[in-house]
Amino acid sequence: GVVSDKELETLYVQANQFALASHFLWACWALIQDKYSTIDFNFFRYARLRFKQYFKAKSVVTALEMPK
Repeated sequence: GVVSDKELETLYVQANQFALASHFLWACWALIQDKYSTIDFNFFRYARLRFKQYFKAKSVVTALEMPK
C-alpha cells in the first residue's frame, strides 16, 4: 500500500525518539560495565560518548511533534 506523509512523519519522530532512548540506555549500561566488568575495555569512555550523543540530540528530538 501507499504510505501517507503523516505515517512517514510519525515514523520519523518515533525512530528519533527510540534512537535517543538507545543512547541513554547504552550509556547507563556502560557505566554499570565500567564498575563490574572484567573485560579490558574503556566502558567509562564509551558511556561518555553515548551520553554526549544523547545530550546533543535531546533538544532536537524532544522538539519533534507527532503529526495531527
